[in-house]
Amino acid sequence: MFNLASRRISFIFYMVIIMASSFAIPEFSKAEQTEQAEDSAIILMYHRFGEEKFPTTNITLQQFDAHLEELKKEKYNIAPLDDIVTALKNKIKLPPRTIAITIDDAYLSIFHHAWPKLKAANFPFTIFVSTKPVSQNNANYMTWQQLRDMASDPLVSIGHHGHTHDHLSYMTEDQARKDIAAATAIYEKELGSFPDIFAYPYGEFSPMLENILKEMHIKAAFGQFSSGASSHSNLFGLPRFALNEKYSNMDRFRLIANARALPAYDILPISPVIKENPPQIGFTVEKNIRGLSAMSCYPSHLGKAANITRIGKNRIEVRFDPPLPKGRSRINCTMPGPDKRWYWFGLPFFVK
Repeated sequence: MFNLASRRISFIFYMVIIMASSFAIPEFSKAEQTEQAEDSAIILMYHRFGEEKFPTTNITLQQFDAHLEELKKEKYNIAPLDDIVTALKNKIKLPPRTIAITIDDAYLSIFHHAWPKLKAANFPFTIFVSTKPVSQNNANYMTWQQLRDMASDPLVSIGHHGHTHDHLSYMTEDQARKDIAAATAIYEKELGSFPDIFAYPYGEFSPMLENILKEMHIKAAFGQFSSGASSHSNLFGLPRFALNEKYSNMDRFRLIANARALPAYDILPISPVIKENPPQIGFTVEKNIRGLSAMSCYPSHLGKAANITRIGKNRIEVRFDPPLPKGRSRINCTMPGPDKRWYWFGLPFFVK
């Protein structure tokens, strides 16, 4: 395994080559270029490790060990989250199977179990920390000193997760702004600076929250819904695959780790906060993507696939009944891709 410095140098060198290729005479066919770089990244999300009392947010240590063994295979590129954000923002293609590892909520089991295993694997990762439970010295959470110890590790980066870990999308604009600002002040006091990458508590986001984060100099923000990320993705509503005891078997994990982002744009509805229910869902897929007739889209509240209509060659419209229930829902659209990998495109929905 390369050390982190080597990984970052290789990654930066790779991006420079890709950028330069637009100004040089191509040396590869389009097919070969597709195999060597792709507009896609997979972002994994964990919470607790070896805390079997909390199965909905926990992953067993045996499951986590199996995930890490899979990710050690040469075909995967485990990259710092910040590097992936930079690539997506600047529309720079990434090495195939580029993956980032993220962990939410600063639970103590991260310090005792996840960090040593990730360090041994030489994998970079990001911890999104809500400041209130840490500042209250909650026994289930790390201390600020432990977080400082982790932040001194070149493999570890700290992400913004708000202060209270309450539902920001249910707050007024002033309340949400105060919650985020309170966390920012505590990061600056305890860590010397504030993180500029944000994870929404419970994965819930809205245009209001996006505007607040932009004003506060946050450069990207993450939800909790299954999808590959691409340069078409909203930088303030980026997807992450949530993993827990129930959804961490190796067949599913390999499917996720080998998935590709479906290059979709002109996405409707614009906001994940749903007012028209059921929503009118639509998106356009890049023209070079073939096999759209094999796509299936599954809303999380139904036990069957939704109805899909193709308009022209590459516009997809998705319709279903009954309406979405209150709370969080999502839709997953998948289809076979090249090299026996699956395209995976998802959208979250929030019904207040």
